[in-house]
Amino acid sequence: MAKDVLAAEQQTQEIVHRALRGPVGELPPAPAAALKLLQVTRSEDTDAAEIAQLIETEPALAAKVLKLVNSAFYGFARRIYSIQHAVTLLGPSTLRQAALHLFFYESMIRRGGDEGAFDRLFFWQHSLLVAILSRGIAKRLGHEDADALYAAGLLHDLGKVVLESHGKLSYSDFLSTVGTSGKTTREDEGLFFGIAHDRLGALVSEAWELPEIVCRIQALHHCGLAESQLERPRAQEVAMVALADFIAWTQGIGSVRTPTSPPLAPEVLELIELKQVGLVELLAAADQEMAEIGAFYGLRFPSQLQLRANVVSTALTLASAGQAATRPATSRPIRSATAPHQSLSPDVFVPQTLRALQEEFALSHLLLMQIEPERRRFVATHGLPELAQGGQSPGIQIVFDRLAGDLVHCMRKRTAVMIQDAPPNRRFLSMLGASEAAAIPVMSQGRLQGIICLYDPESRHSLAPAVLNEIQGVAGELGIALERSRLFAMERAKAEIDALTQLPNRSAVDRFLQDSFEHLSDGRHFGIGLVDIDHFKAFNDAFGHQTGDDVIRIVADTMRGLTRPGDFLGRYGGEEFLFGLMSPSDSCTAGYAERIRREIARRGQILEARFPGHALSVSIGVAHSRHGYLDIKSLVGAADNALYTAKSSGRNRVCTAWPQGSAAETQSPAE
Repeated sequence: MAKDVLAAEQQTQEIVHRALRGPVGELPPAPAAALKLLQVTRSEDTDAAEIAQLIETEPALAAKVLKLVNSAFYGFARRIYSIQHAVTLLGPSTLRQAALHLFFYESMIRRGGDEGAFDRLFFWQHSLLVAILSRGIAKRLGHEDADALYAAGLLHDLGKVVLESHGKLSYSDFLSTVGTSGKTTREDEGLFFGIAHDRLGALVSEAWELPEIVCRIQALHHCGLAESQLERPRAQEVAMVALADFIAWTQGIGSVRTPTSPPLAPEVLELIELKQVGLVELLAAADQEMAEIGAFYGLRFPSQLQLRANVVSTALTLASAGQAATRPATSRPIRSATAPHQSLSPDVFVPQTLRALQEEFALSHLLLMQIEPERRRFVATHGLPELAQGGQSPGIQIVFDRLAGDLVHCMRKRTAVMIQDAPPNRRFLSMLGASEAAAIPVMSQGRLQGIICLYDPESRHSLAPAVLNEIQGVAGELGIALERSRLFAMERAKAEIDALTQLPNRSAVDRFLQDSFEHLSDGRHFGIGLVDIDHFKAFNDAFGHQTGDDVIRIVADTMRGLTRPGDFLGRYGGEEFLFGLMSPSDSCTAGYAERIRREIARRGQILEARFPGHALSVSIGVAHSRHGYLDIKSLVGAADNALYTAKSSGRNRVCTAWPQGSAAETQSPAE
């Protein structure tokens, strides 16, 4: 057991050493007087004389205390010159705050440069707001030491500023490099630095001997609290800062200027009841204190009380909102009810179902509109007559916010309705080119999947309620089939995802190539590129296989960020990747490959501090279907031969399979 603990500690120290320019113990020490003041002001037995004597040993702290006590914030009639008098007037709580500001602002914020993507003053505003909110939440929940939560809130993201100031790679490097990887910020940090900011901050705080509550909250405020197995009071302290962090982000004051929200563990709202917090009062008090501190530091903060309270309340409420409904039943068995279950492909079973309904009930026009939840709208996906042939636009869509009339009733009540010619319905009816229509909800497990619309542009003929009920039964079967198809697609996608990179695996690559080759008969040409990491074995040998895995993920994330919707990127095997572009132009394919090469080379330069002596780069071989390849094997073989040429010609370059030869020169020193 002791060996395991020692091994884990050694591994942690090694990770930290790779992230920072030196061991934690070699970081500039926290001001001794500030740390001592944090400790003595927590004791009820400490008198003003002892505190004053301690402050007088640290000139910077003494100057700050005198500046604070004489500021407009307190408005004392006479100027205060005595430290002991200032201590008596300010009290322990204010002194602890002054000590923290000295420790954090003077040492880590003001002394740093502001030339990078990491905005230190913006970060300071975020830290202050989280500190104030944390203390406010603690007071409202009756915590015995709300000031301790202020300290934990102020320092909760210490790891970010430590990386900015003392990292081999700065946090500015991270912000300017990280793309849209689909991962959380913590996961991206772990990949880039080898350690996430919260874990690093906790380790630095422990080395500086900061209070246990500060270290614990730094380590856990982004994590699931259920796994921490903390006792409820200690878990609630973490939840206070996590909630304060989230609230600050909703106000546009995150730790960095990115749209990504901090993760909010579901246990936070189980540990903290929002009614007890009182968002309006909490934000009002925070606004006032932020304004006062802003005046002291010369900073400005936004203030929109009720709007902010509404934003926070709505964001937190929507996170746990749900809905339930009942599934309609059919009155009798009908033949069309079996149509949805004859395939797993919606492009097969949906037209079959619509056709069966059309024949069985002598219907003129049918249209299936499915929900796109991300864009909050209905979109027409299938219809009879066929969308492209029947004069209907395949782009028919309705945004939820613009729904009106009987269509809203259909959605809310989950029941079939007749849409009559009335003002609220006319916009939708005009889209269909009809004066009347029926709408039937398509449900699965209580969730609305879409709506089937029935109409006849040539006549007005209402369907009997009994017929609508029967069709609603078929719509229920169609909903089950759509949900089953979705789950099947998700499971197939999981089976075809590479665990390390979260890219499509070799099986998915082969399926992409097969499908793309089959569409060549329609004149849809495509290009491919084989991407190989240069000198990958050297990374493994020098830094270990875990770092080798990081290199593979870095390359994968870089390419993912450059890949457009509709194009393909997968892991071909080992340190090789394959991309596919649906493009008639071989020059576009070569140009895309060159963009990949340049971006990875650029990131390789940034990462030289992490991988000393090993420049990260890739070689790429490109081929295009328009050059007359007879099968997949010959196309991939051509790209592979071009890749071999790129590697044998010096690496870090793109070579094409067509006669023009090299499409990119070796990276120059200027790159």
